[in-house]
Amino acid sequence: MTGFKKLAFLWSYSLVAVILFSYYLFGGGYWTFAGLIYAYGIIPILDEIVGRDPNNVTHDQFEQLTQDIYFDILVYSMVYLQWGVLIWAGYVLTFDGLNSLQMVGLLLSIGVFNSGGINIGHELGHRKSLLAQWHSQAILMTVSYMHFFIEHNKGHHVHVATPLDPATSHKNQTVYSFWIQSIIGGWFSAWNIEKQRLERASQKVWSFRNAMIWYVILPIVLCLVLTLAYGSQSITMYWLMPVFFVMQSIIAFCSLECVNYIEHYGIVRREIAPNKYERVNPLHSWNANHFVSNLVLFQLQRHSDHHAFAARPYQVLRHFDESPQLPFGYPVMIILSMIPPLWFKVMNKRLEDWQAKAYDAEHINQVVKVFA
Repeated sequence: MTGFKKLAFLWSYSLVAVILFSYYLFGGGYWTFAGLIYAYGIIPILDEIVGRDPNNVTHDQFEQLTQDIYFDILVYSMVYLQWGVLIWAGYVLTFDGLNSLQMVGLLLSIGVFNSGGINIGHELGHRKSLLAQWHSQAILMTVSYMHFFIEHNKGHHVHVATPLDPATSHKNQTVYSFWIQSIIGGWFSAWNIEKQRLERASQKVWSFRNAMIWYVILPIVLCLVLTLAYGSQSITMYWLMPVFFVMQSIIAFCSLECVNYIEHYGIVRREIAPNKYERVNPLHSWNANHFVSNLVLFQLQRHSDHHAFAARPYQVLRHFDESPQLPFGYPVMIILSMIPPLWFKVMNKRLEDWQAKAYDAEHINQVVKVFA
């Protein structure tokens, strides 16, 4: 990794900087929409201008980069920034006299920013340290999606690209159908995983040892605390804060599920025996290697390497041409996913090309060797 790219990861702060600086530098008002416009308008333009990043870290750089605290500071700081931005949004709603449309802009910008928090929770949730896992759950609490901590690691990574995975989208399935499948299915999958863990330990499912119960309670407590804090300043906040909290959570986790839809659209592993599937390999996720959006998303778009090696930190994730490639970065692909006919037109031919190669044993062996 070059020194420039290492420094460029500071661009991960750009979205929160746009939200806060545009609001205060340009007098608030309709600048509440700035975060939404930046994420889905400016970043795609920058992606096309700057282009793609095919470069990987060298073997000699790997150990150095994984031990570099700089990359940890970036990720951990995002947890505190997300909490701060949520508290700041409550302050703006309480004291700045926004009209209804300006409130919508604030809601959309905060929801988009906080959707990135689920990615931070994802990154930290894969780490073994209790500190990282605590921070993962803390940031997921702000968007009412704490069960993701269980389901993603113990469910999705086990069953990805099979019918058993609610977070794997099917060919010709719309994103709207997928939302129902993944949001509801993911929650029940996490409940069952936690239930099985407790049963193996001979502990009661309906007890406070059940993390899923806490994952329901804690976001409600957070919402209640914010409501009481700001409601003491403005009676309107007794209803506005809960509505805002719930809606920004929905925007955040629906955005995350759009990403799941994009990453795994139509990709299925071979069934090599009844209910037994081939090992996950780098052919089993879609990738986008656009430089700017990968900085903002901590290289989440290098998704095949992540699924092949889940514990690999974001700064050393690799790009390989052999993986199935998306035509655009995630911001554009999310917009396309919201328009099903256009999505199918863009993606189905690419999916069929993938299917033509994915079940060829010789091709699979070549790809696995490349990714070793």
